Amino acid sequence: MKKVSELKAGAILAYVNLAISCIIPLGYTPIMLRILGQAEYGLYSLSNSVISYLGLLTFGMGMTVMRYITKYRAENDKEGLNRVMGVFTTIYVIFALLACVVGCILAFGAKTFFAEALNTSEVEKLKILILLMTVSTAISFPVSVFASAILSFEKYIFRRSIEILGTIMAPLLNLVVLYAGYGSIGMAFAGTLLQVAYAPIYFLYCSRRLGIRLKFGKVPVSFLKEILGFSAVVFISSIADLLFWSTDKVLIGAILGSVAVGVYNIGGVFTSMLQNMASAISNVFFPRVTTMVIQKASPNELTEILIRIGRVQYLLVSLILSGYIVFGIPFIYFWSGDEYRDAYFVALVTIIPLSIPLIQSIAYNIIIAQKKHQFRSVMYVIIAVINVISTYIVLPYYGIIGAAVCTGISYLLGNGIALNIYYAKVIGLDILRFWINIGKMTIVPGVLTV
Repeated sequence: MKKVSELKAGAILAYVNLAISCIIPLGYTPIMLRILGQAEYGLYSLSNSVISYLGLLTFGMGMTVMRYITKYRAENDKEGLNRVMGVFTTIYVIFALLACVVGCILAFGAKTFFAEALNTSEVEKLKILILLMTVSTAISFPVSVFASAILSFEKYIFRRSIEILGTIMAPLLNLVVLYAGYGSIGMAFAGTLLQVAYAPIYFLYCSRRLGIRLKFGKVPVSFLKEILGFSAVVFISSIADLLFWSTDKVLIGAILGSVAVGVYNIGGVFTSMLQNMASAISNVFFPRVTTMVIQKASPNELTEILIRIGRVQYLLVSLILSGYIVFGIPFIYFWSGDEYRDAYFVALVTIIPLSIPLIQSIAYNIIIAQKKHQFRSVMYVIIAVINVISTYIVLPYYGIIGAAVCTGISYLLGNGIALNIYYAKVIGLDILRFWINIGKMTIVPGVLTV
């Protein structure tokens, strides 16, 4: 009963956090855009895209950490749990040091890549932003191990409460530094301070409340091979995600400049909101899905949870998507200004195909738990490379809308066709029944949109 209550409370708090993270930008973003201006906002967005490549240095171990902590906890192996926590903490500290080195290389190499589209002062500011964000990212690496442990123990109330606090504090700190005149550099510094604050909070909770004691020692080669083999495929997926969501902005910054990046990123704000809302419940259910897989749940049982959670996710997705189609243009005009008008079309052509994997995110959790995500990773890399090449070709002629169309078509081919065939033929999920359920639910939002 306690687990069920924790699960329900975690889901509720996840959506409270999402509601806050959607409401706050309604007032915060226009102020930020007015103070920063289109060019500096684009520069800040560009630095975020560049620094996101540092995430590759974790080599896809984010899901691996959760899987193995959940595994040892399900097996009630306290010794194994402490040992695996020590292994992952050591690995992530090494990743953090590597991130600092690579971040410095990216910062001092910015002039080479962006010199044609950015002026000298913009390049210098970009360097400082990248360096600050590098420090923030490096700190987040070891912290993420303890954050994953809290979720694996299904302590959703504590974890979501900290996330809510962070969601509120981040824009407040940003407004303080913006009104103090520190601009985008102040915002980057404020983000670093938040990461520093998370570290002792998560560590103390894991040691005192969860009883986790890090055990360091010689790691069996067989175990390293196992986690690296599992992570390698997730790492490939991470490369694909970066090619989809970050490389577009890097190419836009290099070819069209910081202003175009700013407009494109406003469209991405709506895409991110939709992603976060749809994935909130599936993230809560990942430990439960992993446990079901370990306990040899049947394909029919896995299909049931896919349909049940997918229906809830689709309620949210269809509500947001239909509202955005109808009210998106006037909303963007009053919210951010007419100079961001193209952001409506950028978001629209990416949100529609993105809706498919968002309402099927439980299926992704299933193949992760079954260690059958190799096909998805390879497929994602292929369509991501196609997206990058096509974006590079169309940018000079069709600008940011052309880039968004390339991303949307690539995502539709991968998630709408290839991955659904894989779920049905290889994993054994009843995808036809899933889409029949979704189809019945589509009638009302479809009519309302028309």
